[in-house]
Amino acid sequence: MDKTVSFCGVVCSECEYYPNDCKGCTGVEGRPFWIQYVEQDICKIYDCCANKKKIAHCGKCSELPCNYYFDTVDPNLTEKERNEGLKKQIEMLKSLE
Repeated sequence: MDKTVSFCGVVCSECEYYPNDCKGCTGVEGRPFWIQYVEQDICKIYDCCANKKKIAHCGKCSELPCNYYFDTVDPNLTEKERNEGLKKQIEMLKSLE
């Protein structure tokens, strides 16, 4: 199976909710089920890439990682887990064309 990668570098196809409960950020147009828990209407990262900058993913942006990465934080993760996840996301994005 091919990897499905979100705009922010999360590998959607490795998520337990994909593809039954969530179709990935492109499939749900930046409105995954969890967005309500971070008090947003649309994922800020998706909105920036897809709607404002019209780029394929954050790896194409000179501002990676921008403040949007720090505005949308899973409260269930420790700071160490967040930092490790961010590092993995950035590595994934840099590996894409």
